[in-house]
Amino acid sequence: MPSFRVMMLAGITCALTTTLNAQSPTSPRHADTAQQVPTYRFRFLGVYDEVSGAPVEGVEVRDALSGASALTTSTGTVSLFFLPDGGSLVRLRKVGYEMQTLMVAISPADTNPLTILLRKAVVLPTVNIRDSVPAYLSPHLKSAEERLRSHAGGYFISEAEMRKNDNTSLASALLSRIPAIMSTNGPRGETFMVSSRQPCKGLGGGCKSPNCFISVVVDGVPVATAGQTDFQRMMPSDYAIAEFYPSAASMPVELGSASPCGALFLWSRER
Repeated sequence: MPSFRVMMLAGITCALTTTLNAQSPTSPRHADTAQQVPTYRFRFLGVYDEVSGAPVEGVEVRDALSGASALTTSTGTVSLFFLPDGGSLVRLRKVGYEMQTLMVAISPADTNPLTILLRKAVVLPTVNIRDSVPAYLSPHLKSAEERLRSHAGGYFISEAEMRKNDNTSLASALLSRIPAIMSTNGPRGETFMVSSRQPCKGLGGGCKSPNCFISVVVDGVPVATAGQTDFQRMMPSDYAIAEFYPSAASMPVELGSASPCGALFLWSRER
């Protein structure tokens, strides 16, 4: 369909007022605050069915790092005002469609609407995760599960273990099961993760301010602000499998090259 993208962009433009009204705060105090927010913070995203081109309503658009989220409206659109300045890692999820994860920039130079096409997926029946091996749809999750079962050189947390920790923070789940990492506090009380083998970069002596931050990859997408990822705000309930490789030597070739401080791979839960 030659004009497919043009039609979708036109649809996003027409839906802007509707979506902003649906997401706008109603109290006078919040309205005053919203008016002070720079316009570039209200970057727009539209979600459409890959085959039909129809808008997809009710897609959860979540900041994977902070947990903030919003749903697409009947026009398939959503304003990204809930993302922080600079942007973040965004996860799109709706039952019946394949999940997508992508980095989204929020800045004065990044204001164009985003168009996302979702592909329908086969919905499997619910299974008891604790008593059976999950039947994953995602090739990434299938590969992660194979590495987990073979104990391929790293530290792993299975989906069954993740589910046992659904009511805790991701920081707690990781620290209790991966001895190769440790936490350090940020300037505003954030919980960052650093290598426990080498807490500080390039220092042979004592380490007063750990800064050997582990690299973080979510659903195959590197998190640009790995050293600013607050694991206390992230939840195990979002993820199926976690795998951590403390060095390049321990990391499988298919995952790329590891950071000197180690690499954490998180794979989102399908259901």
